[in-house]
Amino acid sequence: MTRRVVITAMGLASPVGDTPDACFDALIAGACGVMPHPDPAIGRDVGYVRGDMTANLPGNQAIMLDRVSHLALYAAKQALEAGRLGTEQQAECGVFVGTGIGGVSTLCDAVGAFHDKILRRAQLVIPAVMPNAPAAHIAQHMTSTQEAQTYATACTAGAVAIGEAFRRIRDGYLDVALAGGTEAMLRPELMQAWGQLQVLCRDASAEPYGGCRPFSKGRTGFALGEGAAMLLLETYEHAMARGATPIAEVCGYGVSNDGTHPLRPNPSGQALAIARAMQQAGLAPEDVGYINAHATGTLTGDRVETAAIRQVFGQAADRLAVSSIKGAIGHLIGAGGAVETAVTALALQRQVLPPTLRFEGGDPQCDLDYVPNQARRVEGLSAALSNSFGMGGNNAVLALRGV
Repeated sequence: MTRRVVITAMGLASPVGDTPDACFDALIAGACGVMPHPDPAIGRDVGYVRGDMTANLPGNQAIMLDRVSHLALYAAKQALEAGRLGTEQQAECGVFVGTGIGGVSTLCDAVGAFHDKILRRAQLVIPAVMPNAPAAHIAQHMTSTQEAQTYATACTAGAVAIGEAFRRIRDGYLDVALAGGTEAMLRPELMQAWGQLQVLCRDASAEPYGGCRPFSKGRTGFALGEGAAMLLLETYEHAMARGATPIAEVCGYGVSNDGTHPLRPNPSGQALAIARAMQQAGLAPEDVGYINAHATGTLTGDRVETAAIRQVFGQAADRLAVSSIKGAIGHLIGAGGAVETAVTALALQRQVLPPTLRFEGGDPQCDLDYVPNQARRVEGLSAALSNSFGMGGNNAVLALRGV
């Protein structure tokens, strides 16, 4: 049994806005949420969420949960409210959440307390740290008795969660699911760990070529970010029966592994995921008008993704619009694919493409149309892809159609 799967509501917290519309409007306006963190120990520009993610949580959850769960619950509640899903329907709603590392802030605090560097908190560490905590708390909020799954596939985790929920609904295991990603790793300890990999960009104030600038001449890497996005997915029939209005249709999901190296991306592996998503969706290269790229702003990664797109699209790549929003929000790791899928859905709905910030041409191996520096209004955009590629060689691509 194969069924149509649509997105009927979304919830989101990002460095440029704490609702899907606020985030998208900011991206279209060219806003950037990457800047110095209030904690000077972070030491770099990052994409951090400004809003209070605990304002509507009971006191015990605000204290006992890690920030990664705070963000996930915030986005989930927002999506449920926007989707007007009833109590009985919530009980039948599956939960699929991706995260790169889980409750790492709590873990860092626990290590600090162990070494008597900070005060010990009245918090149960393991339940807050475990990677499936966000999915569990969302399921408990809905009193859902359906499956609550967690995916820890690095930078593809949010996209994989959406893709696996899509499969469950398409194949008849569920009628409705909440799916997305969450990440909260803005800690001095993690900044140092990422710094070891030499993938973090110069701060925006640096000259020349400061800030995250995907596909651009002089790019030096990405800015780390935090956030969450949850999408309400359901069958088209289920949505129509309850009077919901679809935002976009998820029509394809392609996954692959490079099978070569955990840190060196391979264009053939990425191309395989793109081709699988398009084949499943029944899309030819000329049918796709936009790709929301993974493009983090690393020298190698952006070149590899460009090569993968050209490998699949051939000459059709010359008329394809491709942009990355990571210059505006940072790299949200496990939440990135979910936020970017939400943005892709809104691009289809509104017929406007978010720009690639700070773009300056000059890399001959990055030779596509990257929607440079200004948003672009389009007509007749009917299908788009959202690319997510991650460490470990994981690749995940979601194909979306307008409705």
